[in-house]
Amino acid sequence: MTSSFSISAELTYARIRGLMGYFSEASKRYGVPLALLLAVASRESRMGLALSADGTGDHGNGIGIMQIDRRYHPGFTGRHSPLDHQANIDYGAEYLAKLLREFNGNTTRAIASYNAGPNKVQTAIYAGLPPDSVTTGGDYSEDVVGRKQLIDQLLGLSKATSMSIYVLPIAAIAFATYNYMTTQLP
Repeated sequence: MTSSFSISAELTYARIRGLMGYFSEASKRYGVPLALLLAVASRESRMGLALSADGTGDHGNGIGIMQIDRRYHPGFTGRHSPLDHQANIDYGAEYLAKLLREFNGNTTRAIASYNAGPNKVQTAIYAGLPPDSVTTGGDYSEDVVGRKQLIDQLLGLSKATSMSIYVLPIAAIAFATYNYMTTQLP
């Protein structure tokens, strides 16, 4: 699980890049909680910070902030640039909403399916295994839920009038420090 420092830096990056509006619009359009969308983006691409310059990840298979996989979503990935953040976030939200409906609102199963696919998750469940047993790292949904909780806390703080004067400067410092640290690595 990632730290609140990392999540804060990622949220600051998303704000600076103007992505928060896209997440908010997609959240409203598809009825997926904003913090959940942000948590998936955090796990998938660190909200864009972990993407290659061409907007891809996962050895070129995942495109964009939500890491839509070319192998399983060729219709979308064939029509959209990995750098089309609005379309990528919207598609990720639509897909997650579909999975939530498919699993009758079971968030753990839907999140695991976002990563591993619904067929693999269903197979694991039928075999008596937890949904995360077929996900990357074996902890995908657990990690996303943890990130969602951190994001809920951080967004809640940013909305509190008495604390709001501290949150943005702290987040900016966290983002700058994170960027400096990652550029110093070999």
